[in-house]
Amino acid sequence: MVKLQRLIDRYAGFFLVIFLYLFRIFDKKPVQKKKFLLIKLWAIGDSVLFLSLVRGIRENFPGATVDILTRSRVLPLFSSYNADHILNLDSGVDRKQLFRLWRSYDVVFDGEPYLNLSAILAFFLGKERIGFSHQGRSKLYTRTVKFRKDQHMLQNYLDMLRTLDVQFNTDHLEKLSAASSEEEKVSAFLESNMQRKFLVGITPGVAETAKNRMWYEERFAEVADRIIRELDADVIIIDNEANRAVVDTVTACMKEEPLNAAGLFSLKEVFCLIGKCNSYLSNDTGPMHIAAAQGCKTVGLFGPNTPVLWAPYGKDNISIYNTVLPPAIENDKGKFREGNREGYMGPIAAEEVFLAIKKCLVPKEDKINSF
Repeated sequence: MVKLQRLIDRYAGFFLVIFLYLFRIFDKKPVQKKKFLLIKLWAIGDSVLFLSLVRGIRENFPGATVDILTRSRVLPLFSSYNADHILNLDSGVDRKQLFRLWRSYDVVFDGEPYLNLSAILAFFLGKERIGFSHQGRSKLYTRTVKFRKDQHMLQNYLDMLRTLDVQFNTDHLEKLSAASSEEEKVSAFLESNMQRKFLVGITPGVAETAKNRMWYEERFAEVADRIIRELDADVIIIDNEANRAVVDTVTACMKEEPLNAAGLFSLKEVFCLIGKCNSYLSNDTGPMHIAAAQGCKTVGLFGPNTPVLWAPYGKDNISIYNTVLPPAIENDKGKFREGNREGYMGPIAAEEVFLAIKKCLVPKEDKINSF
């Protein structure tokens, strides 16, 4: 389904972009910058980074309205932050509302690296439209920024804001919140199951595309066993139900008993759960960025993607990247080449990962009972 959506977007979307470009003659610059829209339709981890734009807008444009257009998959992430309104493209009600919002936003930021759909939505909704350059869809924007591969993705997003002649930067990601009932559920689970001094989270799976991002299950198991035996820490495996087979393989290879939370919690509950970990180990995928946002010392494992763009953002987080192969993922072009898992993830040794987790494992006061 994901590949089909991307295929339709690439071809049908391209022709629609060319058609709409003819109507650029009707563009009018906004008189003021009071109403902002952020478009982010895909990827949990990427969305975590994009949230920093909300704070940047609020600090530089006091009193401005900040709305977000997204989809169901990442909706819980944005509803956990301080946007004014959230529109869900998967909701029939919200889609009807979009038709009444023609050019109603002063500025629209398109946070998708390559989708034609997001550029088309930005064209429809915004007087000023800001997105990445050097693509066919960039013809629909009024301002563009370069997709730079020599800086972190967060800085690429902040470059969009900087086109409005403001200077904004941050050394941390925006923390994600949840309801008290969700926090209580997570705390109760940990109080009933934790036996050791520390808690280390692990995500061994990845999302649907670029499965060659996954480190080896037996190496996750080896590191998890050492964490339990040598560091007096419980290991909790956090992943979604779609990665059940990966999680089962890891637990089957382990000699010690981890806490298995795969598929047990909603996305917002996962925010709480990760936030209570003392450190976190993950492939290059969404939970890695959530962990960094929650202030958890994070170790990210990289191969097909480069940590220059996607490292867990924040002080003292660690990226391990040992491949000599060129990146297999080109986010700005929507290319996700599969294969050669050994070439990309094979050079990462279990010993190196264990030592990185040991370095990150620092005490945090009363993590179970506070969030």
